[in-house]
Amino acid sequence: MCEPLVSVVIPVYNGADYLREAIDSVLNQTYSNIEIIVVNDGSIDHGQTEAIARSYGNRIRYIYKENGGVATALNAGIKEMNGEYFSWLSHDDIFYPDKVQKQIQLLKETNKRIAACAYHIFFDSGRKVPVPFISFYGNESIQSSVFSVLHALIQFGGVLFKKELFNEYGDFREDLKTTQDYEFLFRILRKEKCVFSDELLYGIRYHSNQGSNTIDCVNTERDEMYQMFMQSLSRTEKEYIYGSAYNFYYQMLLRIWPVPEMYKSLQHCKARLCHEKNRTCLADTGLIQPVLIYGTGMYGRRLLFDLRCRGIKVEGFLDSSQSLTGKKVDGVTCYSLRDVENGVVKGTIMIASIFREEIAATLREKGIGTFCFKETYEQKVLQTAPEWANIKEAMSDYDV
Repeated sequence: MCEPLVSVVIPVYNGADYLREAIDSVLNQTYSNIEIIVVNDGSIDHGQTEAIARSYGNRIRYIYKENGGVATALNAGIKEMNGEYFSWLSHDDIFYPDKVQKQIQLLKETNKRIAACAYHIFFDSGRKVPVPFISFYGNESIQSSVFSVLHALIQFGGVLFKKELFNEYGDFREDLKTTQDYEFLFRILRKEKCVFSDELLYGIRYHSNQGSNTIDCVNTERDEMYQMFMQSLSRTEKEYIYGSAYNFYYQMLLRIWPVPEMYKSLQHCKARLCHEKNRTCLADTGLIQPVLIYGTGMYGRRLLFDLRCRGIKVEGFLDSSQSLTGKKVDGVTCYSLRDVENGVVKGTIMIASIFREEIAATLREKGIGTFCFKETYEQKVLQTAPEWANIKEAMSDYDV
């Protein structure tokens, strides 16, 4: 019985460094009925990207177009695709060998039209970080409408769906340069039931030249995106995802915090929280206070703000960077693991970093057993939020 054709579209701009690895990862799929469409979005690298693509001959289909952004390249590929199913692979990412086969099988078994898999974040150094869905937040939350989009868990390279969804929901918005993927998934997952899998079938590469680090409008579009999230969802949808509209706006505040240049969405969120002013019963977090937060990046700072809103005492930050020891981040002192070992500072360690498993292994090696992941904590508090007065008080410590 003939397997359905899957079209994999690879948009690329100045992608000579990684394009070959991406194409090879699709050619090496265990699922054989695949067409690869490489769309060169007007690269200006002296023909290097084009030379790599053309070196594959008729094993791929190659399209050149004037530069217009990722969404325009994707839409150009969609117009040319022959497959019943669509998948997008960024030129700097990779599919693992059984990605397509397992997702096609999953869609057949569940009779769904869209599937998403867990993935690794990986670096050119070889370092890999697993990012699962279900083990973080549970199947019920993950499948709650656009929850996975709001929490930025889902990555488009891990998605595979039927082409017919384009006919029903439209193509990618070409006016968006950096958020076209989240806007598209938001549009679809409000209506479609996605089947999620914690199998790690896809790798997303982190490197200094990726678009999120080089395109000027990243924060502006992110600001507009969160405004769209808050304004587009109905009250019923907000209650479905987080239990109440008040909890929804609090979770949006945590997603926005402390990302720079998100002024409009921050002000909108604050106004809605003030308007709702719900009094909610806080969940039992199970935390033994005080708390030490491992990770001074965005995850750690966001967690600190949440704990302050909930009245949970944070004794300090921990970080692997020795240069931060003794310094303050958002008014909280940074300590080293040696300070913990020597009893200088004590508390339950909450790991707030993408390198969570590596940090946990280090803590175990040092005989430090009192720790948890921020995701474990978040599972317990997703359906609750602090009172508005507490949130206002916590925000008063920041210049917002």
